[in-house]
Amino acid sequence: MYRRDFLKISGMLSAAVFMQFNPLGKAASLPVEVESQGKYYRGTFDGKIYVSANAGKTWQLHTNFGSEFSILRLSADFSEQLRAELGFSGQSFELALAPNGNFWKTG
Repeated sequence: MYRRDFLKISGMLSAAVFMQFNPLGKAASLPVEVESQGKYYRGTFDGKIYVSANAGKTWQLHTNFGSEFSILRLSADFSEQLRAELGFSGQSFELALAPNGNFWKTG
């Protein structure tokens, strides 16, 4: 066996082992996080947003949009208003957290 063939085979085996232990679907389900107004927010791939008031030591459920939705991105604008990009059926849309922090609105 030539060195080049060995490297091809070992690379394919390494990729197969990696995919078995870390499928790409798992990588896409990592939570997204952002800090806004002294709180940390974490969105998950199954439509939940958690909030932490103590720098991530403990988390409480803030909003559950349902498992049909996925939290694609969380961001804070210049006025620290929290924005969430949600995915649903191959489409995406953006919501903004109201200043009182109790409900989400479009725009």
